[in-house]
Amino acid sequence: MHQSRKYIPIALAIFAVIIVVASAIAIVFPSELLDYVLEVIAGPGIWWAAFTRLLLAVLLWFSAEASRTPITFRVLAILALVGAVFIVVIGPEGLIQVIGCFSSWPVWGVRLPSALGVAFGLFLLWSISGKRADA
Repeated sequence: MHQSRKYIPIALAIFAVIIVVASAIAIVFPSELLDYVLEVIAGPGIWWAAFTRLLLAVLLWFSAEASRTPITFRVLAILALVGAVFIVVIGPEGLIQVIGCFSSWPVWGVRLPSALGVAFGLFLLWSISGKRADA
């Protein structure tokens, strides 16, 4: 790995821990978190939402070769980039509608995707915890 990129997997690990913690909070307090997200998105939060997905895309792309799952990381990077563009395109009003629809689901319907968020964060941590065996 290039010397200037050696800290990217560390940054991704920090990001993954944030994903795990935020998703775990959403499991425990689903309605409170959705209320908070709606409040933030109504302000400049849409730009933060797009920026975090863009940051995730960059971290995934540039840490792919240091991971156990480089192809998966590249695919996830592209999906995160598409997600960032999608958020900007639909704008705050569209995102508020999506979150409003999501908040009308039963509690388990909010907790299940949050549990997938925990699993995603843990997958990222596992994948960057060691170089793949065939490299």
